[in-house]
Amino acid sequence: MSELSVPGYEIKGVLGQGGFGVVYLALQTAVGREVALKVDNRVLLSDRDRRRFMREVTAAGALSGHPHVVPVYDAGLLPDGRPYMVLELCPGGSLSGRILSPAEARDVGVRIADALAAAHAQGVLHRDVKPGNLLLNRYGQVALSDFGLATMPATGPEASVTRESLTPSYAPPEAFELAEPTPAGDVYALAGTVYALLSGRPPRFPASGVPNLAMILALHRLPVPDIPGVPPELTAVLRQALAGDLRVRTPSAEAFRNALAAVPLATSPPPISLSAAPPPSPHSDTRPPARHGQSKALVSIAAAVALVISIGVGVIVYSYLTREPDSQHAALGGTTSTTSPGTATKKTPFTGLDTYTQDCPAAKVRGAGAACVRESECWGGLVIIAGDTKARRVGCEETHSWETFAVAAIPADADTYVQQDLAKHPTVKRTCSRAVLLATRTGTAKTLGSAGWDVDVMPPSQAQFENGVRFYRCIGGRTGQEPRKSFFH
Repeated sequence: MSELSVPGYEIKGVLGQGGFGVVYLALQTAVGREVALKVDNRVLLSDRDRRRFMREVTAAGALSGHPHVVPVYDAGLLPDGRPYMVLELCPGGSLSGRILSPAEARDVGVRIADALAAAHAQGVLHRDVKPGNLLLNRYGQVALSDFGLATMPATGPEASVTRESLTPSYAPPEAFELAEPTPAGDVYALAGTVYALLSGRPPRFPASGVPNLAMILALHRLPVPDIPGVPPELTAVLRQALAGDLRVRTPSAEAFRNALAAVPLATSPPPISLSAAPPPSPHSDTRPPARHGQSKALVSIAAAVALVISIGVGVIVYSYLTREPDSQHAALGGTTSTTSPGTATKKTPFTGLDTYTQDCPAAKVRGAGAACVRESECWGGLVIIAGDTKARRVGCEETHSWETFAVAAIPADADTYVQQDLAKHPTVKRTCSRAVLLATRTGTAKTLGSAGWDVDVMPPSQAQFENGVRFYRCIGGRTGQEPRKSFFH
């Protein structure tokens, strides 16, 4: 355990470390929230270094309203001059090493391009977009991390770029000529990131690495290879955004977002609209926009196992141990359910569950076919890939994000496993409602206020749906908390 002391935070362990700092798991004691606390190894003694650190904090704060930017909760300097930042804990990991389907990778690109468009509109550049900086929060939402290389609109030597601050395989070719950074550089890096999520490697760069600057510049002149199984329309969009000539390259993040969203791939909803009502802030524990109809959000992306967060111009490996489950729910199999203790059993659609309806608030929702579960069910978080929902089940005595408070049959006119579609159905909305959640609470949970509760819908996974499972779960939890107890049993 670290001897580090930061006022207002209880250090619980080390999540990861690298050449430029350490990332700690910490508890923000004032609100009872687990966070990621990253501390730079360098001591900021000069005014220039302090200004650079404050630029990072200001850049992150300027984007506090976007759902696809990892929120920064706090920042400061330790007594010895080392800077620290407090960020949202993203237990889903990064997308580093992931290979996604064309629809999934395209959707990631649309979301992050939307975040970059918002950043560029405020004069903020990221300058280190890559799969390792795309993280998954506790709700399965993908978000862009690390504005540590961000450049606020300013002149002078601090606005310059150095090759040491680049990730060569994703940086645009003009960066290696020490050109002034521009939004087009972020577009290039994001296109390279989407390409890597499709192929497993960034474009043009070999797996063995690149030994020198001359070879890097030569590689940038090579054509972008095709990717087996990827539609040519999607590859064409990426190729234009990866053009070495700035006059040919996709001109803006907004244009890249729209071009990606226009690629005719199945299973994807429309792109996020910058003109829509502001989505939930990524700098607080909030719900994903797709689940509440606040924006035309795309589907979320699956979990990985390594979080990567840069400090200043360096990279820290941030690892939060999670495992993607082999299945979301209990094993399939025909079981029976009772309506009340001691009564005769009868068949229900809730395969693998023991349920009841007597004194179950959800069962009173007309036409829902809902019930309550006898055994408490707690979940580590949701992961949604192209509408396919998975969750890691944990014991309710362990830290968890969600707990089941009701189950219900999928309506006949909404026969789907796609989470964002099912959650919009009127009957589902009535069943998985805050009113039903509040009425289902037991014990000391009843003494908690009616505010501060999150509600969501957990459909069967695609595989379960194809095997005949036709029920969904209503899940709830306390906003910004990961308790170690049951609220509904």
